[in-house]
Amino acid sequence: MAGGSPGRGRVVLVVGLIVGLIAGLIAGLIAGLIAGLIAGLIAGLTAGLTTAGAAARVATVFLAGLLASCSQPSSVSVPPAAPAPGNAQAVAREDAAARIAGFVAGHNARVARLETVESRGSLELRYRDADGEHFDQCEFDVFLAAGGRGALRATKLGNNFLWIGGDGVRGWVFRLDTEPTLLKVYDHVSEHDLGQGADGAGEFALLTPGTVRALAGLQPIAEQNSVRPVDGADPALPAEARSEVVYQSGGATVCVRFGATDGLPASVRVLDARGELLVSSTLGEYVPAQAANLAQGAWPRLPRRIEIVAARADGRATLHLDEPIAMTKRMKPRFFNLEELTAQFRPDRVEHAVAAEDGAIEPASGGGK
Repeated sequence: MAGGSPGRGRVVLVVGLIVGLIAGLIAGLIAGLIAGLIAGLIAGLTAGLTTAGAAARVATVFLAGLLASCSQPSSVSVPPAAPAPGNAQAVAREDAAARIAGFVAGHNARVARLETVESRGSLELRYRDADGEHFDQCEFDVFLAAGGRGALRATKLGNNFLWIGGDGVRGWVFRLDTEPTLLKVYDHVSEHDLGQGADGAGEFALLTPGTVRALAGLQPIAEQNSVRPVDGADPALPAEARSEVVYQSGGATVCVRFGATDGLPASVRVLDARGELLVSSTLGEYVPAQAANLAQGAWPRLPRRIEIVAARADGRATLHLDEPIAMTKRMKPRFFNLEELTAQFRPDRVEHAVAAEDGAIEPASGGGK
């Protein structure tokens, strides 16, 4: 019988399929195992190399730190080097100059609000004249106004015994405690002629309006000024307290020394053209002075204690201001009018003095009433 039966052919086909499937599975498993082993080896080698590198780096850092610790001192930190002495002094001078410039600006702003000043107070006056040495203790009123005008009236038991004043052009002194009473007039004296006024007004020059204003720290400091050290100043003081601001006023040199804490004038000196001391002052006990059109917090400050020394006249005055104000309450125009004062006090003798060409004040004329 030719050919095979159909049934047998189908059996052969099924068996072939089964064998092929089994072979494919076995081949896939073997290929997967091989691929997994290869991948695992590669990953393991990479991780090993990475870990070894990190360990090497750690070891390197540790070794470097160890070597550094062996070669460095054991201190934890090194402080910054101090500036050289010369540089430190230069910085200190610059700082002091800046503070002094601030003091001058504040001073001029304060003085601008003190054009008018008046106060009651007590006065101690020591002086020498032809009759010898004198000491007077009395009450006084002081009035300062614009334009170099001013007046100082000294009284004892309510009676006038001394009146010193000026109108910005002339200055005068009424001696009402002498016998005969005396009026001495100084012609051509201005607020800025401190050299001439202080030098020629004798024992009472230290109380003329221009001198009082300058020595009470009530005169603005000129824009053209310089700063110089004070001879003999305590080296323990701040640099700004060991310096003074110097400027020219008329024929005189004015030197102002500021306090380091408050920035207010602590002392003033007036020198002549040769640099010799004419008059000086020490200031203290500053208080706010009531001023018109200013809030209380903006009131300018004034010294309540003013000690004035006239070197050439051998005179000394100490003024204690009670309640100074920067406004007009009791001030009258006649206080600065020589003719009205002369008619009121009727001095027994009148003397005039004028400024000579060399700046000295010398007698010009004299006479009775």
